[in-house]
Parts: sequence; structure tokens; C-alpha cells
Amino acid sequence: MFSRHRDLFATGFLLLDGILIGASWIGAYFIRFYWTGWDAPLGIPPLDLYLWMGAVLALFTLLVLRGHRAYRSARTSRFGQELFGVAQSVTIVTGFAALASFFTRGELSRLVLLVFAGLAFLSLTVSRVLIRSALRQLRRRGMNIRHALVIGTGPAAVALIRKIREHSDYGITLHGVVAGDDAAREAAGAEIVGVPVLGAVADLPGLVEQSGAEIVYLALGRAEYRAEDEALARLEDSTATVRLVPDLARAFTLNASVEDFDGTPVVLITESPGQGWNALLKRVIDFVLAAVGLVVLSPVFLAIAIAVRLDSAGPVFYSQERVGLNGRRFRMHKFRTMRADAEASGEPGWSRPGDPRRTGIGGFLRALSLDELPQLWNVLLGQMSLVGPRPERPFYVQRFRSSVPRYMLRHHVKAGITGWAQVHGLRGDTPLDRRIEYDLYYIQNWSLLLDLRILFMTVVRVFRDASAH
Repeated sequence: MFSRHRDLFATGFLLLDGILIGASWIGAYFIRFYWTGWDAPLGIPPLDLYLWMGAVLALFTLLVLRGHRAYRSARTSRFGQELFGVAQSVTIVTGFAALASFFTRGELSRLVLLVFAGLAFLSLTVSRVLIRSALRQLRRRGMNIRHALVIGTGPAAVALIRKIREHSDYGITLHGVVAGDDAAREAAGAEIVGVPVLGAVADLPGLVEQSGAEIVYLALGRAEYRAEDEALARLEDSTATVRLVPDLARAFTLNASVEDFDGTPVVLITESPGQGWNALLKRVIDFVLAAVGLVVLSPVFLAIAIAVRLDSAGPVFYSQERVGLNGRRFRMHKFRTMRADAEASGEPGWSRPGDPRRTGIGGFLRALSLDELPQLWNVLLGQMSLVGPRPERPFYVQRFRSSVPRYMLRHHVKAGITGWAQVHGLRGDTPLDRRIEYDLYYIQNWSLLLDLRILFMTVVRVFRDASAH
């Protein structure tokens, strides 16, 4: 029953999307040629041509949406991810339509394509918002509910139970917990996070039938592999859907996800958030802002360069080898704020308050972080990002990677001019473990919005940062 309802819903959803896509295409045609009042130099093309193209385009869009898993159960998926898949699909289809029209010397209006992309994304988004709202209302009234059991009593099971209970809009009713071994049979009648323990794995599939569970979440610990094998064997002839929740409690995860390796699911434990479209968007923003910054701030660069040159002997810029994304080394540029012989001893060291190696203008530049401005060039070259963990020298990386847990995970993203740690006052010679904690928080919670927030906090903090020296 569960599977049949899901298939019917997916089919209806697909048909609705097809209608909306077709309507968006025809709507774009009428908006361009009849409602805007703009001239059509080649005349108004026949509607038949656009009807035929609309049918092809709608079918192609549905196939692309299906490739982005738009018609799988989205009960527990994030809405933002779903909309991002819709945006990707519409962009791909519009791009292919534009290329096809160009290479075949077709008569498709570029404005029609642009309007279609906007209408299609808007209509598909609105339909999903309305459907989610309608389903939420149904679930509040006790309809469209899925009944579930959780097998396991460890951290993975507890985390799953809490998520189910926190998200009532998912429409999952949890009937109980099944303990992982026979010894846990004594725990029957007890509770795990407020959910009763109904029995042990040996009692399956009877517990599934008694509870009417349609979904069974297998959330056992890695040490309970025998119980997991037994549970899977006992559920082979059950009508319930079995879903495996991997136990990652003892592993530090970084943007953990699952990928398809030629039909084999592979769990990604540590993965950079800067992949695919995320990497492209972040790179575009970095490039544009860095280019604009270099042009707009060129008078400031010139003034600082003159001041540095007049203040002390030595070069205007100071270049130093640093470690960035994936451990790759690059030359990071700064305005020189130390004497030219500051490291004549050959021993690297951080600056400190009242550092005698600092030049007269150096203290001013460091106080306002103006010495970091040349790193916009590193950003333009793609060696750094505007926002990310601050890069360290190879000497420190080698020292810290053996003594600071998870230190190298910060190299899963590009180094930045500013970062989450820096806007919280953790710069230079400050507790390293605290900086790593903030860097990992940034990587785990990365988003473009967080980047913009950090940039704003950086500008505000520049004028009141007591840790700059």
C-alpha cells in the first residue's frame, strides 16, 4: 500500500510538472510576442513551432528533473536541496535549448528562453511549496502518516529518534525501538528517548506486523554487525521498507553524504563543501569581488606602497609560502609590516604585541588589516578565497598536524583572507585548538550566506579588533 501510494503520488507530481513546464513555455511565447509590445524584427513566429518545441522541451525537462531525483520521496529531504535541483534542471534545459537553436540556426527567441526559465522555476517552486504545505496539513490531521520502528539503542538510533520527533511535519509515527541483541530483551518495557523498547532483533518480524510498521530504520552500532545481519535476514520476507542508518558516532564527519559508485553506495565521511555548483558560485563571487576590490582600492594600494617604501628599507610587498586547499603550497602576498631582516635568524615566529621587528607604518597597517589587501590578487588567481581558514606556513602545518587532532581537515577548503575564527578575535598567536574549532564549524556549516555574514563582520570588526598586532 505504501509503495503504491508513493508511486501514484510521484506519477501525479510528474504530470503536474509537465503541465507547468508546458504552460511556462507557451506563457513565455505570448509574453514576448503579444504582451510586451516589443517589435519582432523577423515577425511573430507561428505558434505551431513553439507548441512542438514546448512538447520536446517539457519531456526533456522532466527527464532532467528525474535525473536530479525530483520524484523520489522528499518526506525527509531539505527543501533547499530540492529547489536547488529544480534550478539546476531548468538552467540545463534552457542552456541546451539555446545551444540547439544557435547551432541549427533556429528561430527561438532568446527572450522567450529567458522568460521561460524564470516562469518554469517560479511555477515549479510554487507548486512544491503548496504541495508541502498541503501535505503538512494532512499530516496534522492524521493522514499521509508513515508508521516506523527503529532497530538499535545506541547513538545512531538516539540521534535518529530525536530527528523524527523534532520534525513532526515529516509525518512519521514511531511505534517503538527494537534492541540489537537477546541480552537487551530484558530492556523490553523501558524507554529510549521516550520511545518504548518493544523487544529484540530475535522478535522480528513479529514486532513489525504487530506495530503495523511500514518503515524499519536499521540504526545499529558498527560493533553490532551480527545483530544487523540477523535483522536483515529476518526482514527478508517482510513488507516493510528497510532503511540503513550508518553508525558514524566514532568518526568525525565533514559534510558526510552518500554517493553512487557504479551502483555501490559509498558513504563520504570527510568531504569538502566546495564541490560542483557550490564551488562554481563561490569562485564567481570571489573573482568578481576581488577584481572589483583591486580596481576600486588601487589608490589605497598606491598610498600604502609609498608609505611602506618611505618608512623603512626593503620591498613594498612581502611574499611567504603558505599551505592551502588539499595541502597545495602557494605564495601569499602582504604589504610588508616588518623590518626586512625580521627573520634573519631563520626561525619563523608569529608577531606579538609590541613586536620590535615591526616598522612604524606596520603597526597601523596591521591594526586595520590593510596589510592583507594584496591577498585579493591570490583570490583572483584562485589560490585563496575571500572567506576560509587562514593559511599557515609549511613549518607550522608539519608541526601541528602531528599534535592537533583534525588539524588537516581545515585544508578541505580554500584558505581565506578572513574567516569564522578571525571575526571572533582568534588571530595570530591565539589558542590553536580554538581556531581549529571555529574553522571546522565554518567548513561543516558552509553556505554563501555564511560567507556574506563573515565578510560583513570582518568590515565591522576591522575598527575594533584588539587582537591585531
